[in-house]
This record gives sequence, structure tokens and C-alpha cells, in this order.
Amino acid sequence: MKTILSFLFILSFLDANSQDNSKIKQIDSIVVALNASTLPVQRDTLIKDYPQVGLKMVTYLSMIMDGKQLRKYVNYVRTTRIENGTESQMTSSSIFYYEHNNLIKVEEYLIDGDKKKNADWYYSDDKPLYYTLQSDNAAERALSLLAISKTMLKQIIK
Repeated sequence: MKTILSFLFILSFLDANSQDNSKIKQIDSIVVALNASTLPVQRDTLIKDYPQVGLKMVTYLSMIMDGKQLRKYVNYVRTTRIENGTESQMTSSSIFYYEHNNLIKVEEYLIDGDKKKNADWYYSDDKPLYYTLQSDNAAERALSLLAISKTMLKQIIK
């Protein structure tokens, strides 16, 4: 009996895992199709310059709408810092993907000098599904991105 229960538990775990993998593949297919689409892109640029502290930030925003549906929102930031006469640059980006105004994926990356970090965040039914970041704060970040997304949607979709 123990063997049968153990076997059923393993099968249910594998089935749930395969459902998640299937959903992740489906999300990635939507993202690939969206990135290849010819939907018009709306763009804006924000510049914040703080010479007194040696900081300049240029933020490039873009968004793709399909009617009243937000499909993609990109926040790309180039930061220039001057410390002790030395200039350094950092680039970061957060790309939000949507299906029927529901967040399905966020791709993030950060380049700071020679260091590059990236993470993907997958969502289903308004909940984190899977993320690639291996960190103690990963689950918290997943929820934070979801909250940011909800706020953006309220401002963009009226």
C-alpha cells in the first residue's frame, strides 16, 4: 500500500510539473509571437540629471497596445554615475508581457560593468507560476512585479 501511495504521489507531482512546463512553453510561444508582431510601438523618453551627485538616468519607455489590450511594456534605463572622477554605466530593463491584459511574463536584466544578471518571471491566473532567479528574495520580487503590473494597467487601460 505504501508503495502504491508513493507511486501515486510521484505521478501527481510529475503531472503538475508537466502542466507548469506546458504553460511556460505556451507563454514563451506568445512572447515570441508578440515580439515578431507588427503592432505599433508607442515610445517615450525620460531624462533625470543630477550633476550635483554625479548621476544621470535616461529611461526609455515603450508599449504595445492591441486595441484596449496592453500586450508589452518595456522600461529600459541607462544610468551614468561619476564617482571620484571615474564614470561608470549601468543598464537595466524590465519587459512586461500580457495576454488579455493579464501579466504572463516579465524579463529583467541588469548590466553593471562586467556583471550581468537576468531573470524571467512567469505568471498564470494572476499568480507567480515560475521564476529563474535563485535568491531568497525571488518570491517577494515576483509579487512586487505583479503589483507594479496591476498599477500600470490601471493607469494605462482606462
